Amino acid sequence: MENTLVSLFKGYADTCPIEVPLKTVINLLRDNQTVLEHTEKHRYYLKQEQVTAAAREKASCPCFAVSVRFEGGKQKANISEWTGLCPVDIDHVPPERMECCLKLLRTDKHTLLQHITISGQGIRLLCRYTGLTDDCEKNLRLHTRIFAAINEYYTRLTGLECDLKCKNATRLSGLAHDENLFFNPDAAPFSLPAETHLHPGRTTADNTKNRRRLQRVIDTATRLLADEGVEYTEHHHNEYIMRMGYLLNAYGVAQTTATEWAKERFADYDGDVSSIFASCYLNIKEHGSRPLPSRHQAQADNERQEFMASVADIEQFLSNQGSFRKNTVTGKCEVLPAEGGEDYEELTDRYVNTLWCRMCKELKPGQSAHIRAVLESEFVDTFNPFEQYFENLPPWDGSTDHIARLASHVHVRNNTIPFAFYFKKWLVGMVASLFDKETVNHEILVLIGRQGIYKTTWLNNLLAPELRRYFYLKSNAHRITKDDLLTLSEFALVCLEELDEMETQEVNQIKALTTMKVVNERAAYAHYKEHRNHIASFCGTSNNTHFLVDPTGNRRWLPFEVENIDSPYDFPVDYAGIYSQAYALLKNDFHYWLEDKEIEALSLHNRHFEVPCLERELILTHYRRPMPGEKCMFITNSQILCRINSGIRQKLSPVKIGMVLKQEGFEPIRTGGKRGYRMVELTGDEIQANSYAMGRYTEHL
Repeated sequence: MENTLVSLFKGYADTCPIEVPLKTVINLLRDNQTVLEHTEKHRYYLKQEQVTAAAREKASCPCFAVSVRFEGGKQKANISEWTGLCPVDIDHVPPERMECCLKLLRTDKHTLLQHITISGQGIRLLCRYTGLTDDCEKNLRLHTRIFAAINEYYTRLTGLECDLKCKNATRLSGLAHDENLFFNPDAAPFSLPAETHLHPGRTTADNTKNRRRLQRVIDTATRLLADEGVEYTEHHHNEYIMRMGYLLNAYGVAQTTATEWAKERFADYDGDVSSIFASCYLNIKEHGSRPLPSRHQAQADNERQEFMASVADIEQFLSNQGSFRKNTVTGKCEVLPAEGGEDYEELTDRYVNTLWCRMCKELKPGQSAHIRAVLESEFVDTFNPFEQYFENLPPWDGSTDHIARLASHVHVRNNTIPFAFYFKKWLVGMVASLFDKETVNHEILVLIGRQGIYKTTWLNNLLAPELRRYFYLKSNAHRITKDDLLTLSEFALVCLEELDEMETQEVNQIKALTTMKVVNERAAYAHYKEHRNHIASFCGTSNNTHFLVDPTGNRRWLPFEVENIDSPYDFPVDYAGIYSQAYALLKNDFHYWLEDKEIEALSLHNRHFEVPCLERELILTHYRRPMPGEKCMFITNSQILCRINSGIRQKLSPVKIGMVLKQEGFEPIRTGGKRGYRMVELTGDEIQANSYAMGRYTEHL
């Protein structure tokens, strides 16, 4: 028995099992150091109530499939063999009963393997059973029945409830260290008595008739669901079972009979089939309201079904209509029509309906839903438009600075930092975010200047014509929506227009979006949320120089005040040169991120674009830092607020006062239970003298 082969996984996320004998699993449970470490860490984290950390240790521990062996995965479709083993989990055993239960279970003739679970609070058993066949579907039904019988047996034996969630034949069993595990290779197998469908008070003929009617109902319901495109496939199990339950109720099948059939038919479903059918049968008025088609009608329906276009027919038809591909960035299907289209175009509802009409006329009748299902399957190859564009660019010559040439067409003023230098880093960062899942372009390029100088046009023209579809212009909407989040995974460049018109909250939200690595949202009309990578880089325009509102820092912004921009129509962009250079720089480990000294220079540069801060202006007007050894005062926040707030109607923020004092280098002190700063308080005459001095200093600026 210890040589029975099982599928072993490195962890619950692993999908590539290896076949090992059961004795290897026993050795791992008893002696393996890695299993021991995961077990001890899991139990430690549980005691500390660190649930996430405990779950991580459990998921990292090796596990194996008890009832089946797998090839190439761990789904129902990957089942290759049946082991004849069944799991039993007894969770949350009272500590005072643990030792007694262990002894009781070891003395039972059916217990093959017994060990304590990773939590240290439960017992896991393995048992043998007989009756397996070469038919996987029959084995699934057998496993469901034998699992229920075995778990009921051990519940009666111990008086403790078994975990019925383990009923799925594909369920994995996690390993847990137990040096005192029990193994009995001569354990007796369980077996089920032959099934009987006879009901008290009914004859064999009655039962045969009922079974035939049930089968007719099931065949009819299955055909109806197939016609509607409802299939028992991954992610649609619950929907299919519920729809089947409603139909069986409508055709008048008794709830008990329907539930018994469903529990065997959907034995691989993890949920509670009985509860789903109980919900379906709540509508008493619907019970028996639908007449069952006659045999002749059913035969006609079968013939009609055979006359309908099959999946193979649809695939052959679509192959003759053009070339299809799935855009992994937009998530949409694209088509190059066979009748002579110049380029791929996104598939629309109108085009799908046209395909359906053609198929019905030229081939066989079918459903448009079936065409959509094929188009959303592996029949259509995937492609990434950015990979296709960059991999077909000519190589960069290694010397010509195409990016600097492009930047030279933007003429900036108040140039405290070089525009071309920071623009090159931003552009290469944009390319990096298109290819590296771990990279997000954190900087937001902003062009500031008067209207009509090509700010938005120049930014729009940054993308090559082949990629222009991935430019998105966001006007001020005063809020960030789910659609805005989805744009992060669909567009290469998002342009924020009229930044100075955005609310403070929205500007801060946009700054936060620049660091979001993934988007987990459900697109419109989609069935499920999708985990998609953030590929978008941000740029923006503003007519107002002062738009930065965060007093804590604005290092995410790359604002430049623009004097004018050379007309993009008179100076066309060399896209091949620019992007071949950017791509080559990226592959040669160009530092597209900002170094510390560059961040420091940018922070000083951004002071020019900050919205005036009343707290900063008033503090610098009334106070200054003391010189070394100079006599000064200890002044608290409240004293500062009391002095500078006089005569001002606008409410000042104590939090901002603290931020300004820290940024301006005032020394914080805590003494006598108070917090304050060492400061020199300026008199009215000193304030006036400083004002005159500033006036003289700025006279010729």
